[in-house]
Amino acid sequence: MIHPPTEEPAADALRITRFRLDDGTRDVLGKEIVARTHASVLDSDDHQAILSSIGAYVLRQYLPGQILNALETFRVSRAHALTLTNLPQQDLPATPVSGYGDEPALSLVNAVHFGLVQLLGMTPYAVNYENLGRLMRNVVPNPAASGTTSSWGADSEFFWHTDNPHLPFGDPGEDPRGYVPQYLTFYTARNEERVPTELAAAEEVVGLLDPTALRALERRGFVVGAPDSNDFPESPELLDKAPLLERDATGRHRVRYDAGTTRGISPEVEQHLATLHRALGQVHGSAITLDPGDFLVFDNYRVVHRRRAFTPALADNARWLRRCYAS
Repeated sequence: MIHPPTEEPAADALRITRFRLDDGTRDVLGKEIVARTHASVLDSDDHQAILSSIGAYVLRQYLPGQILNALETFRVSRAHALTLTNLPQQDLPATPVSGYGDEPALSLVNAVHFGLVQLLGMTPYAVNYENLGRLMRNVVPNPAASGTTSSWGADSEFFWHTDNPHLPFGDPGEDPRGYVPQYLTFYTARNEERVPTELAAAEEVVGLLDPTALRALERRGFVVGAPDSNDFPESPELLDKAPLLERDATGRHRVRYDAGTTRGISPEVEQHLATLHRALGQVHGSAITLDPGDFLVFDNYRVVHRRRAFTPALADNARWLRRCYAS
């Protein structure tokens, strides 16, 4: 097991809590989850509560106490992201490059994924205008998304952004479906191409802005449209007269941004938007290359993320991450 670093990072640096399971714990977890799911047909949408319960029970029984504590306190910690690597895997079908596959065939990985979300104290959810309203988004190189900056894309760089920035930020205890998803969670099925997921803290971006630009970006001077993944008629079309940077109740900045869908309401405001874009081009962030069996969660309010363009492997073995929104 790899323990989190003890050195205190700079105030504007991305804070990632990192753990790795030993092989013995991984194998026990896999065996126990398979024993509890093999006789059932469990769909990730229809049976999410059952998969969550099984996964959380087994994980709570066998994960080391330090990891359990880190999961249970992540939401109130100062960390921006958490990784837990070397989790159980299973025999996988071909990568579903169409975007949708056989969910009941993935009971083990879904129990692990939903179980971790439950231990994090979060609720998994979906929105009806994206991904056909399904909980699990297959992040795959879909040929139909060629040329788009989408989680189904590959040949175009997906610049620094936050997910669903065209929505308002929510507060604890509200129905999360009408708001920016606070957390993004991922389980890695395949990553033969070794494509990293890059993260950067909102604090780092803010630190690169001069006071005038920062004040402008905190004003309601921007229009933010829906990203390419929100392509159904029910999708909210845009957020009008919104700030790109807001402070939460603790005074920390939270950010909304998508280069392709964000514009200023005047030429002067557009100049400040260009300043933000240049600042994003200067951030260092952290590149995380996820291997099969790796889990990642990060705060979509306080983190921007991106994915570089890449050439996918042959379709059956192409990069495949499993993403679920959580709040």
